Amino acid sequence: MEAGKIDPEEVIVVYITGNGLKTQEAVTGVVGEPFQIEAKLDSFERAYARSQTLERLEWQQVAV
Repeated sequence: MEAGKIDPEEVIVVYITGNGLKTQEAVTGVVGEPFQIEAKLDSFERAYARSQTLERLEWQQVAV
């Protein structure tokens, strides 16, 4: 739009085809290390619960 190639009133659709798994090193410093889990539902559920606990702890540290 800044270059004048797209009309600001035009409807634009953007497809994001990646999921970030190929470029984890680009965001590791921002989002932290990924959890490594087994390909089992209970392993995912434990990792998810852990991530929620860590997120709460981070917010508590910021609030103090």
